[in-house]
Amino acid sequence: MTALDLDSPATPRIVAGVDALQRLTEVLPATPAPVIVIADAGMESAGLVDRLETALPPGRPCHRFICPHGEPTLATINAGAGYARELRDAVIVGLGGGSALDSAKLVASLAATALPAEDFVLGRNVPPARWPAVMIPTTSGTGSEVTHTAIVSDDGGRKLWAWAPDMAPDTVILDPTLTASVPPGMIVGTGLDAFVHGLEALTGQGANVFTEAYGLAAIRRARGALSTYRRDPYDVHAAADMQFAATLAGLAIDAGGTGMAHNIGHALGSLYHVPHGVAVTVGLQASLGWSIDADISRYHAAADAFGIGDDDTAGLVPAFDDWLAEVDFPALARGVLPASVDAAALAAEMAAEPNRPMIRNNARVAQEDELTMLADRVAACCLDHAATGEVAS
Repeated sequence: MTALDLDSPATPRIVAGVDALQRLTEVLPATPAPVIVIADAGMESAGLVDRLETALPPGRPCHRFICPHGEPTLATINAGAGYARELRDAVIVGLGGGSALDSAKLVASLAATALPAEDFVLGRNVPPARWPAVMIPTTSGTGSEVTHTAIVSDDGGRKLWAWAPDMAPDTVILDPTLTASVPPGMIVGTGLDAFVHGLEALTGQGANVFTEAYGLAAIRRARGALSTYRRDPYDVHAAADMQFAATLAGLAIDAGGTGMAHNIGHALGSLYHVPHGVAVTVGLQASLGWSIDADISRYHAAADAFGIGDDDTAGLVPAFDDWLAEVDFPALARGVLPASVDAAALAAEMAAEPNRPMIRNNARVAQEDELTMLADRVAACCLDHAATGEVAS
């Protein structure tokens, strides 16, 4: 029997189902404190912030902090925390994709301190007890709604992380009707991010029986639902399955961490501003076969999710590529990947200290020369996608 000493931070309450947003009043803390809705401009223009506000208790004071488009920056987080501090007390409600939810989690964590966000990235300090918070995802990918980590960029676009033992919210609301307006390309990108989360938590050095359960359930649901959800975002069954996949994968990486695909994805995002879901998918294309070669047994369960037996686990690589073609990932990648990647610069960014935990946690731990090899593979992969929309076998 394998020994295990598991000390995981608390999991939020999860309220899920069609029109679950209408239960917002039920899950809010019983306090007269105002609500601050943190969302991006897209959520506001789509009318989803208005829809959220109609679900609040009558007369409950509500304020909006609308984030700029794109991934959260230190400047945005500091502005949001300053806005919250002016109210002295509030319930933070995050609405949107992973960027908006990361922003909301960071604001909730920093509102109780006068210190800037810069003082809390990369584990420099742990924020004080956060303000009450509810997260409501409108995409199915990052799993940020349940994690105790948030990603933020500095002024140069470099991705940083912050962590706190209570950064995950009190409650998560999963309402598949909130994801119906997501365009197909974003559905694919975010859905593949959830899949990669599940796979890396399932196979990485930090895997245990619980992360394996969450990770395997996530990849099975993503594998089964993404194609249908992409074709019909109004299919609430497929949309709900993808929400569950993302949340399960978030729980998996919160305990088990991510690996080489995310190392590469963060480096691509920092240097070339590639959307996160596309970046980590390319990272997996470049590294999956190499990772499997080191310990094929780690990938038996994932291969089984694709209908591949233990005697052909290496077949997961072409099966993954076939699935990417099925969900039209090549067209998405062709539109956002750079045709030319500086492999030396990419390898240097992959080796940077903020990205090293992902190297150490991968199923196969890369040595310095292997980072160069993987960066070369990524550069070739990007060139193939840009030229043909496909990756050469």
